[in-house]
Order: sequence, then structure tokens, then C-alpha cells
Amino acid sequence: MKNEELNKEIERVKQKLADYERVAPYLGISPEEKERQVNLMLDDLSKLLKQQRMPDKDNPTNPTE
Repeated sequence: MKNEELNKEIERVKQKLADYERVAPYLGISPEEKERQVNLMLDDLSKLLKQQRMPDKDNPTNPTE
């Protein structure tokens, strides 16, 4: 995944998480279900952030640049 695409996907997951946190109380979601959904989104975000830190196989530059 290209860096630009990766950044867009990271922002999309962050927004999805923020939206869910905001609307979950109005949907009557149980605390257990809310925790499960948040954990799934955080797992997705964690995977994307790890990809962002790892250099591309085709472009082995410093990922912090």
C-alpha cells in the first residue's frame, strides 16, 4: 500500500472510531459490544500504523523521513 493510501486509510479508521464513540450511546449498544467493536477498530488501526512504520520492500528508505 502506498504511503498516501496508507495515511488516508489510517485517517478513515480514526474517524470511524471517533464516530462510533460518539453515536454508540444513542444506539443502545451494550458496554460489552461497544468494547468489542472498539477493540476491533483499534486492532485495524494498530496494523495500519505498523505498516506505516515498516519500510516498503520496493523502497527501503527510512520510514521516519
